Amino acid sequence: MIDVPVINNDEFVSLKLKLMEERCRKNGLSLTVQRRAILENLSSRKDHPTADQIYAAIQDRIAGVSRTTVYRVLETFVQLGLAQKISNPEAKARFDAETSRHHHASCLECEKVVDIDGSALPDIDLSKADLKGFEVFDCSVVAVGLCKDCSSKDGVARSYKYN
Repeated sequence: MIDVPVINNDEFVSLKLKLMEERCRKNGLSLTVQRRAILENLSSRKDHPTADQIYAAIQDRIAGVSRTTVYRVLETFVQLGLAQKISNPEAKARFDAETSRHHHASCLECEKVVDIDGSALPDIDLSKADLKGFEVFDCSVVAVGLCKDCSSKDGVARSYKYN
């Protein structure tokens, strides 16, 4: 496992913005106000937001920004390696500015997504899997269940079934 230095949130946001500038220039993309605002918002959050949540957070700050713009910018960030898209049971794409290898836990009830400390899970060895020639670049785990708050609520269905 690679040791990653601990940095505060302001430093993380600043590093992500510098990386965005570098990758946009390298790929011939404009450094727009919208891209900067979306990356600032995403990088400052720990809740793995949906595109709609980011849109709601920045729409008053950026005149004329559309929901479609937020979706497109987030997809561009994924392609540039500035963010990752997280799959989860409710089928809404969630985004995370932390692109180092780590895993997630997703609540079926409230849809909260949290990071799982990388040291909690061993590295996944796919060398023995029959992948039919598929070349794997990365792998992550999403643990699905109920968060502490939802599991303590009265009346929360416990009949989630998996095939």
